[in-house]
Amino acid sequence: MIQAPYRHLLTLAAIAFLGQGALAQNADVNAERVSMDLQMLRAIGGEASLGSAAVWPQSAYTLAEQSADTANAFGRYVRQYYGTSLPGADTTNGLLFAETDERFRGLALSDGVVRLQGDLSLMARPGYTNNDTVGEAFLLARPAVRFFGSINDHLGFFLDLSNGMRLSGDPRLIARTDPTLGRTLKFTSEDSSFFDRYIGYVQYQSEYLRIRFGREAMQFGFSPIDNFVHSLEAPLLDGLLIDVPYKAFRFTMTHSAANGVDPDGDPVPTKYIATHRVAIDPVPWMSVAVSDMIVYAGRGIDLVYLNPLAFYVSAGLGTQERSMYDNSLLSFDLAVRPVDGTMIYGSLLIDDLNYSTLSDTSYLGNTNKFAYQLGVSQLLPGFGKPLSGMATMVSAEYARIDPFTFSHRQNWSNYTTLGAPVGYDMQSNSDRVALQLRTWFTPRTFVRLDLDYTRHGENILDSLGNILIGDHPQYPGAPAPIGNVGGDILRGDGDDLYGNRFLRGNVSYQRRLRLWFSAEWLPNVFTDLRVGYTNRNGGNTPESFFFGSFEIRVGY
Repeated sequence: MIQAPYRHLLTLAAIAFLGQGALAQNADVNAERVSMDLQMLRAIGGEASLGSAAVWPQSAYTLAEQSADTANAFGRYVRQYYGTSLPGADTTNGLLFAETDERFRGLALSDGVVRLQGDLSLMARPGYTNNDTVGEAFLLARPAVRFFGSINDHLGFFLDLSNGMRLSGDPRLIARTDPTLGRTLKFTSEDSSFFDRYIGYVQYQSEYLRIRFGREAMQFGFSPIDNFVHSLEAPLLDGLLIDVPYKAFRFTMTHSAANGVDPDGDPVPTKYIATHRVAIDPVPWMSVAVSDMIVYAGRGIDLVYLNPLAFYVSAGLGTQERSMYDNSLLSFDLAVRPVDGTMIYGSLLIDDLNYSTLSDTSYLGNTNKFAYQLGVSQLLPGFGKPLSGMATMVSAEYARIDPFTFSHRQNWSNYTTLGAPVGYDMQSNSDRVALQLRTWFTPRTFVRLDLDYTRHGENILDSLGNILIGDHPQYPGAPAPIGNVGGDILRGDGDDLYGNRFLRGNVSYQRRLRLWFSAEWLPNVFTDLRVGYTNRNGGNTPESFFFGSFEIRVGY
């Protein structure tokens, strides 16, 4: 029985919960990039704090703030795109079909309690790939449907379903032209002519709290190019997200189901990746964040890692089982805006750390594994103003991932899902210099050019393409993977054989160029032109790879 005073408190809490002016829709990071670009431009340009652009997807409150600025072309686009899910929209329209209000909407419902929007999309994408051995054309088509909205403004939902068809072309080559295809199992592994995708979640959201359960692309970090903890390029994860932004402070937590394999290549029954991120903006021109991550597998959900206030590194050492089988990591991020229009950012990730062996270059020093990132983004003056929908930004960065970083001696506990990194899209024992140029002609018409140069110390393989096996250097006669130099994020076994010298192994040198031109010529009519070229020499698989594709999409 609840005492009377507490009943009154619970009643007040329920009224506050149901009566909040909260919105329930996240930014649609898979189909709409204007709100992402706008917040990044605002943060670098000095109109918003740097930390406001460091966690994707954005909350509905950020979208509402953006759309309220009707003098900004980007903000006007955000209001047009999200329609009835933003404040200020008419909530008494009832149910409308085939509505045209600046943009076409399949259906829209707003009756004061429920807000619902439904849309259809059709895509066709012809293209061409050539890897020096095979050159062939390909053709993809994909219908899709989505629904999003809210109930009583605070309980939100989003569902995007698509079922694509590969009408021609090699799926393994086509997957290299588009990260979203590369993370689709039926497309890459099962050589299917059909490939499906879904993004879906339910969530509660208020001004200072967002609790989401489901599947959605995520990114943590300041880099416009790529980030260590969560990357938009990574395969989608299903799980829980808790986001608590309050003034200059922000806490974000995830606990997600991943897909992994054991050392024999067999699927692991369960694998989970959990992350915490604590960020503070002491001043609007500076943001500091600390993240801790944990990977565990082969058992059910561990309540220790479901605790929002747990420190994963300590929790992972709490028992012998966790200490041996779980993989904990720690990351530090910093961004500063010395002048409006310039952002300097950096990251340090620690996979393992042992102070007593920091300077040891033998195998005893292999308990220290790091990743580094340092970059700068610059808005170019005289190349348009974001208020008018025009802007140009240049970003340059250096990233390095030490041998065996993100991997684990128990191979099922590497920081991956579906065989791909959860964070930065680069292998261990690699470094990269990357340059990115973006120009926006209108909020939804842009060109993006990416150039990068990567060195990679690849593992030493035998004649069959397997990691070379030989005598254990400390225990002669015992077989060991002596060819593993830490160049494969999926293979962490063998990190205690030799000193982890950076770029040890069979070194490859890769140069890559990617061009992306995207435009919305008419409301709901999009085109995307993508061209890419990769040249890699040295290493185990030297090659040149070229692709080009032209996509037309109607709907969203």
